[in-house]
Amino acid sequence: MTSILGLHHVTAIASDPQRNLDFYAGLLGLRLVKRTVNFDDPETYHFYFGDEVGTPGSILTFFPWPGARSGRQGPGQVAVTSFAILPAALGFWIERLVGHGIKHEGPVKRGSSPAETEQVISFRDHDGLMLEIVAHPGAEARPAWANAPGISRERAIHGFHGVTLWVEKGEATEKILVDTLGLRPVREEGSTRRFAAGDGGPGSLVDVRTTGGFVRGVGGAGTVHHVAWSVADDAAQLVVRERVHTAGLNPTPVIDRNYFHSVYFHEPGGVLFELATNPPGFTIDEPLERLGERLMLPAQYEPRRAEIEAVLPQIHLPVPVSDASFFADTTGPEDVSGDALGFVHRYIPPIAGAELAGSTTLLLLHGTGGDEEDLLPLGRALLQGAGMLSPRGKVLEGGAPRFFRRLREGVFDQEDLARRTEELADFVKAAAKTYNLDPNGIVAVGFSNGANIAASMLLRRPGLLRGAVLLSPMVPFVPASAPDLTGTTVFIGAGRADRIALPVQAERLAELLRQAGANVTLHWEAGGHALTDSEVRAAREWLAQLVMGRTDGPPVARGQAPVR
Repeated sequence: MTSILGLHHVTAIASDPQRNLDFYAGLLGLRLVKRTVNFDDPETYHFYFGDEVGTPGSILTFFPWPGARSGRQGPGQVAVTSFAILPAALGFWIERLVGHGIKHEGPVKRGSSPAETEQVISFRDHDGLMLEIVAHPGAEARPAWANAPGISRERAIHGFHGVTLWVEKGEATEKILVDTLGLRPVREEGSTRRFAAGDGGPGSLVDVRTTGGFVRGVGGAGTVHHVAWSVADDAAQLVVRERVHTAGLNPTPVIDRNYFHSVYFHEPGGVLFELATNPPGFTIDEPLERLGERLMLPAQYEPRRAEIEAVLPQIHLPVPVSDASFFADTTGPEDVSGDALGFVHRYIPPIAGAELAGSTTLLLLHGTGGDEEDLLPLGRALLQGAGMLSPRGKVLEGGAPRFFRRLREGVFDQEDLARRTEELADFVKAAAKTYNLDPNGIVAVGFSNGANIAASMLLRRPGLLRGAVLLSPMVPFVPASAPDLTGTTVFIGAGRADRIALPVQAERLAELLRQAGANVTLHWEAGGHALTDSEVRAAREWLAQLVMGRTDGPPVARGQAPVR
């Protein structure tokens, strides 16, 4: 009987495209083998991750809809997607997940016999998609992407191990798997029964978990849309499609998806199944060595390329292996928004067509207790369309991230401040190289602790920053000799009633920077240690002038009334 060969791909829903890329191409080290668009929604990406060529059984695809509501796992879905690794790589993946702040469970042992034993680590991605890494000797027979930054082939993911279906009642689903698709039962543990296709190794396995009366799953970010089964070619697909039709499951006609041909149907438990052909594959429109590097559009959307590219969010891939030596003294280039370049950080590229703003990168430096997400809304409010580079402070004070230590309120650990300033400055230089930033267009935007380390960078590494927006700052230290800050412009926002960063601190900092040759605008608010709408408006107007090169007038005198 013509049967399916195993898994072909799994398609899931995500929210933010860049975070999706960071997680799967960065942390997990899968290759982005194709960036295209949703056939039914061409203003939405469709990402394909897999091994070097996108071998069937290795392909995890996503529809990343920015702002998508979260889904809920439940009956009628593929609940868990499992990846295969070699047993010797298990420790590496535990350390990697811990190092990137990904909560996990395990490893736990599954299987009752030595031949069936698996070590399993369970975790979720940023959208809540349920994932597993399964250590199994059979992974060696599956190909792997050997060029993932920071991950050798011996430690790499070797395609899928299997998937887990959640269904309210398992019997009807199991009958379709066996009688219609040609799988065979291989084991049973509690409410879960395993079925296998082909040789029964990784990439051919499906677990069916009978859940009973759980609340049915709801689609959305963090859930699987469908699972695709692999068939050898068009002829085999038609044979299996006919059996699906005979089983009364109403399969669709064959649909051309460019890289494979597809037939869809819902199995009795509600999970959407697809039959996908192995050919023609992902090299049909790109050479192997360039897979995933540019946006590939279905033929019907090619005339709209300029329009579609203008709407799609800007994205970037992880640091290539060729740059690895550049980061020899940091934690590694393997994850663009993990701890690559020495800091957990987010980078958001400038918006295409943003004219002058597009050459500016805002270095966003949060206050105590913030993180790399904290000032992104402020960055968008200050300069629409600019790139944003937002690191997380590496010092913890009572669990709250900061950029440097303090001995007590208002008293800084000067030795730590000096070291952390150099560390952050090196991060900025590395990021400029990695993300191809204009080194003359980097403007720091810092609040409180972030403003203080930005001021320290101005004084210790003159020329690194084009300018800075310092909100509620203090004097970080007084240099033995004034640096040369000629050509550097600074906006200081301060509160007359600030009891943390006292007004005298803002005045002293402004004077210190002016003595070094900086052009300083000192903006006063009536309130305390907090951002106000009028302060943001004033900083936005100042920044617009900086970007357009019009901040070479006389500095604003101390005590000037707030800009309204």
